Amino acid sequence: MPVFFVLCMLVVISTLCKGHFQPCRVFPTDLFVEVGSSVWLVCSCDSVRNGKFFWTLNRKSVDEKLSKRINATHSMLSLTNFIHSHATVECHNTETTQILGGTIVRTYCEKYFFVVGLLIFMTIIQQKSNNSFFLTAKPQNISCFLHYENPTDDGVPQLFTCTWEHQTHNSKTINYIVNIESADVFSCISSVKSCTVNVFSHLSLSRNIAVTVKAETASWTSRSDSYEVNPFSILKMNQPVVTTSAFSDHLLVSWNNVLDSFDFSCQVKYHKTFSPTVESSKIINCWSCFNATIEDVESCTFYNISVRCALTEPTWSDWSPEETVLTKVKQRHAELLSWRKVSELENYKRIVHVMWTLSQQGIPLKCVDTVKFDIQQTAYGENTAEGNSTPCLSSPCDIEVDEHAHQIHVRAVQDENVIVQDSIYVPAVSESLPRVTDIQTSSDKGVILVSWTAPKEPVRSYMIDWTHNGNQYEWAESKNTNATLLDLQDRKQYNITVTPLLLDGRTGRSTQALQICSGFGAPGRITVSDVEPYDTSAFVSWDTKPEDVCSDAVVKYTVFYRNQSTKTLQNVTVDGEKLYVSLKDLTPATQYSVYVEGAAESGQTRSEESFFTTKRFDPRLLTRAIVCGIIILILLLSFGLFCVIMWKKVKEKPVPDPAVSSVAEWLLQSNQKGNYHFQQFFVPFESYCDKIHIQEFLSTLTPSGIRDPQMNQGQESLKTTISLMPDVLGEKPVALTETQHLPFHEDSTSLLSSESCSVNPYRCQTTTDTLVPRKAIQCKHESNQQHERFSPKSVYVSLHLFEQTGLLESGKDNFN
Repeated sequence: MPVFFVLCMLVVISTLCKGHFQPCRVFPTDLFVEVGSSVWLVCSCDSVRNGKFFWTLNRKSVDEKLSKRINATHSMLSLTNFIHSHATVECHNTETTQILGGTIVRTYCEKYFFVVGLLIFMTIIQQKSNNSFFLTAKPQNISCFLHYENPTDDGVPQLFTCTWEHQTHNSKTINYIVNIESADVFSCISSVKSCTVNVFSHLSLSRNIAVTVKAETASWTSRSDSYEVNPFSILKMNQPVVTTSAFSDHLLVSWNNVLDSFDFSCQVKYHKTFSPTVESSKIINCWSCFNATIEDVESCTFYNISVRCALTEPTWSDWSPEETVLTKVKQRHAELLSWRKVSELENYKRIVHVMWTLSQQGIPLKCVDTVKFDIQQTAYGENTAEGNSTPCLSSPCDIEVDEHAHQIHVRAVQDENVIVQDSIYVPAVSESLPRVTDIQTSSDKGVILVSWTAPKEPVRSYMIDWTHNGNQYEWAESKNTNATLLDLQDRKQYNITVTPLLLDGRTGRSTQALQICSGFGAPGRITVSDVEPYDTSAFVSWDTKPEDVCSDAVVKYTVFYRNQSTKTLQNVTVDGEKLYVSLKDLTPATQYSVYVEGAAESGQTRSEESFFTTKRFDPRLLTRAIVCGIIILILLLSFGLFCVIMWKKVKEKPVPDPAVSSVAEWLLQSNQKGNYHFQQFFVPFESYCDKIHIQEFLSTLTPSGIRDPQMNQGQESLKTTISLMPDVLGEKPVALTETQHLPFHEDSTSLLSSESCSVNPYRCQTTTDTLVPRKAIQCKHESNQQHERFSPKSVYVSLHLFEQTGLLESGKDNFN
């Protein structure tokens, strides 16, 4: 009945599809797949020429990544791990969303339960009839091998192991029984698809081994085909024990073999231990061998080596544990490049910092364990056998030399043999040698370019050395007048030196370039140092501290400030040389945040955010008012003081000191025709006619022309000097240096009464009888008044006026 139903359904489907033409379709149609399998569907539509399709599964869109466009009219859908029991898959046009075609995908377990029931029914029948050809597959692909229990065992193997495959969907536990027939018949029971049994007393190497595997459960049994094999073809040897030895030009690999009486083959596998790229291992094959030579190796390189062997190729032993070995330096490939740095002469000694690199085809080698180095120093031109030898484990090495020229020889020694050597020249202190000039350096992206001008003398090449810390040096030789320095440390300041190498093996003088950075980093740390807020403005200043010497210079600063109330962000940009800015158009009594961002060619850096609050009023107005008030007050005080001084000058006229004065008569200007004359005193605010005139002082003479002895005593006690004042009319004063001894008696003058001298008592004094009256001096006023005759006036003259000029003595002699 079920079979008939299926046939009827197929006829109906084919009848419906027959003669119906569809320009667009999805194929394959009506798929029946196993649960969890993959499904591939293709949509073909000639009416769609743009290749724009999309798929739906049960009316839900499928991820575009699961579909792939084949061409303009075809699209393919891939569904993995399909678990839907019944699903409708449709293909649509992307532009119109029209359904172009579809199909239905079903899985085994739900729609075809009658088939499963039929299979169960057949299983029951097979269980009863012990016939397994229909229900359960039999075990197959049986593989067995003989092997040893311990890695050091030899002779006949003790263990026999078999593996097989068995496809079944039974959830019950299956027991496997392996029947083995050799010298004896024995078996091995297991619940998994492998089994190992000890056959030491049951196995004969001279007979073939027959193996069958039987699978059984409580309800059914399945048996495999018989598997027959020769014991030697499945005998698995123990993994070899490997030893390796390194020589100057090859590696020697040796191993042991417990079955040396049989023919066997071995494989040697080797590869670099440390390699920048993944390299496949190399294999060396040999037959009935116990060692192999590896020549295709590089100097001073670590290699991993492993070996396996077999009586027959299908049954290889396990690979031996990998042996790591370091190769030695190949003499024919080794290169030694040496250089030195020489210190200044101190106490007739110099320190030579000797450096070297051992390389193979330009690649540095590090053979610390295989190569030793020694340094020999000799006077320039002497035999190397006469020099002193200094052993050095590695580069660099310091030696001591004097002020003379020396030759330094660096030798690499391996197995007591010198494999390569190099020599360098150390010039004498006073030796005149050429040098390069005009060294130019530039850096770009971690690379330094160096160029220089060659000396006039011919040179063989140039040696360039560079360092960033003064301890670790790198050097390279160049045939040209330029060089490119690579593999530099980032953002480090380098010292670069160029030395010419002469044709005769000597070296010239070294020339050092200016320090240069391999690269520049972001600008240093920016810190907002001060913020001075006002009402509508703020003054912001900041500092930039470079993190290191190779920090890039700031090209520009951008100051960002934000109003905390409105969250409005504004900025202002200034030149990289300015470290301040004034923010304008701010809102009074408002909080702001500010930070500074510095931009350089290599990057940017920014400061931390700072906060400030603007003032409600400008605090600078009060300061300006106070300063202006102080200035005005000072001006008023100064003006008042000036007025007081001028008033005192008007009210108080200058008066000579009577205590140190004596009486003398002023001469008229018409009488001052000798070698000396007296200038007129000038009293401010007096008319010309009120001027004081000096009378001729004749008190020292008697009418008979003889001096008074009493007066001589006064003259000896007084000695004065007269300092002359400028004339009121602008005439230059004439200093008189004549000294005169004047008499000074208490009775020599008589003062007028105070009643008649109310204005100035000193002008009312008259001479005594001992004074000779002079002629009256007439004065004519500018108003053409009549001449008035004045009586002689006497004044006091300060004695110190006559002390320096010696005027009295000169006047006395003139009187005599």
